[in-house]
Amino acid sequence: MTIQTNEIRILDQILLVDLSAIHLWTARKKLKAEMLEGKIPPADLASLGSMRVIDPERLKPFEKIKRQAIKAVEECGVKFLGGYAVSQDKIQEVVDHLEALKTQFYDLKSSFLPNYDRWVSDWVNQGWEKVEWREAIRSSATPKAEVDAGLQFGYAACRVAPDGDKHLSSTLGGQVRGLADQLFAETADTAERLLETGLATRGHVTQNTLNTVRKMNAKLKGLMFLSSDVKGLSDHIEATLAALPTSGVVNGVQYGAVVTLISSLSTEESIKRLIKHLNIANGSDEVVAPAVEVQLPVQPPAPQEPVVEAVVNSEKAPVTLDALISELELATAPAEAIESPVAASPEPAPEPEVATPAEEAEPEPLPQAAGFWF
Repeated sequence: MTIQTNEIRILDQILLVDLSAIHLWTARKKLKAEMLEGKIPPADLASLGSMRVIDPERLKPFEKIKRQAIKAVEECGVKFLGGYAVSQDKIQEVVDHLEALKTQFYDLKSSFLPNYDRWVSDWVNQGWEKVEWREAIRSSATPKAEVDAGLQFGYAACRVAPDGDKHLSSTLGGQVRGLADQLFAETADTAERLLETGLATRGHVTQNTLNTVRKMNAKLKGLMFLSSDVKGLSDHIEATLAALPTSGVVNGVQYGAVVTLISSLSTEESIKRLIKHLNIANGSDEVVAPAVEVQLPVQPPAPQEPVVEAVVNSEKAPVTLDALISELELATAPAEAIESPVAASPEPAPEPEVATPAEEAEPEPLPQAAGFWF
């Protein structure tokens, strides 16, 4: 299997940024048994089998700059091939930031090296309990030239292209296919850290937390070309954020919406479930019916007054015996045999049906929605 066209298209839109050339000097030396003299040194001097040869506070500014460099790339890039895949639309912004940090790093180094020997001496004379510990620090001090070589700030940005060999290109294609999942994993990691601050039980959310969510979504938005799922997720987050105020504390129903959103982003599995629901919702043009559709019962027709036909009693002529016998013969004779010039009397109108009163009528059962009982 060779690399696919869509994977090549993704490679065309990213650059690989490598920060492995940022080196810090640890100021630690291996702790030897003879340095202890039967007593364990304090934690600020020695830990994990190594001993500090200078005050660690002197190195924290270098560590901070390295963290800022990593943050600058992680805010818009995703881990890839030992470095970070950054959109070509963001690469210049990232490079400008790294260049500024590089300048700060070497300015700091220029002020650190001239003071190095003095700071080592200050650390030796810190007032450690045992003389042997002070001697151990002095004898273990790293030469200034090695410190100079150990403090470096470098980075690289380059394009990644598949090789002509099908097998080699397929291995690269697999790495490209995993970029979207890696992006979701990093999103989940950020959301999980927010929940660990007690967000779900705090009762309110600050703009600092919302800014973290906004940065999270900005990263997703900048890498939407990795997958249509990334775009759908980003659109959902943006719609949720758009309904929130941009200043002040958020609470009430809006706070609940934020907690729900962050919770749904806190694991890779929950992100994929959310994306699945979004895809289903966006893939249907039909109006979603309510969970329970209640139909009003059909009202029975209003009872009508029975139509009573008045019978007018009129005097009849006396009936003779011959006439009575004649009528009886006509009643018992077959229908087809009857031929009478006398017109047949009209049949009486059928008795009108009287509607059952409402209180006596049995009501129709309400329609039952699936899973609901009335």
